[in-house]
Amino acid sequence: MRKAIAIWILLAANCAIADDRERDHNRTRELHNYIIERQQIGAVQGVPTSRIINGTREIDIYPNGLMFEKNNVVGVKPTR
Repeated sequence: MRKAIAIWILLAANCAIADDRERDHNRTRELHNYIIERQQIGAVQGVPTSRIINGTREIDIYPNGLMFEKNNVVGVKPTR
């Protein structure tokens, strides 16, 4: 009987801990702003002139032709 109670307490504590981690992870993910981060490190100046959305991918295109997905350069668009 004591073993069963101990197991139930451990399971309940484990579920409570997992729920808090998931909620905190989603909150920080929503607040992440890659545009500001790119400007702060000096990779680009200004804001993107356009954005390509393909499914879950969001690609920002800057006036100098650099194309970023999150903080990764994914290409360079030729200038005219």
